[in-house]
Amino acid sequence: MKQDYRELIVDGKVEIPRLERFVEEICDYYNINNEYFGNILLATTEAAEILFSLNEMDTGNKILVSFDRNQRGLIFKIKIENNETHDDEVEDDLDKEIRKHKLSKEIFIIKALTDEITISVNGKSIILIFYVTSMNYEKSLQRINKLKEYWSKKVTLTLKKDE
Repeated sequence: MKQDYRELIVDGKVEIPRLERFVEEICDYYNINNEYFGNILLATTEAAEILFSLNEMDTGNKILVSFDRNQRGLIFKIKIENNETHDDEVEDDLDKEIRKHKLSKEIFIIKALTDEITISVNGKSIILIFYVTSMNYEKSLQRINKLKEYWSKKVTLTLKKDE
C-alpha cells in the first residue's frame, strides 16, 4: 500500500477552520461517507481544542496535526509542537481538577466517535484511529440487501387483448 502522510500546523483556536478543511480533503480523497466524515471532523476538532485548553498557560504553542493511513484505517496525531513552559505559572491542584472535569465531556465525545484513542499522560498529544475497512463491508451488505429486495419483488404483467 502506498504511504499517505500529511501534516498541518494550527496556530491557535482561530485556525480551527484550517483543520476542518484538512480533514475534509482527506475524507474526500478516501471517499469517506458523510456520517463517518462527521465523526472524524468532530473528534479531530475536539481533540485540538482540548490540547489548546490543557496547554493554555504555555505561550507560543502550535498544534501539529499529522495524518497517516495504514491497513487499520485513518490515523490522526494531534500534538503540541512547542513545549515552552514557565515555572512562574504553576497551577495548583484545585485548578488542575477543575480543568480536568471541564474537559471530561469533550474526552467522552472523542472516545464515542473514534475506534481507538490514545492520550499522552502529560496532555501534549492525542492519537485518533478510525477503522475504515468495516465501512466497505457495511456498504456491500447494503447493496446485497437492495439486490435481494429487487430480485424478490413480484412483477405482475397485465396483457391487453387487442380488440
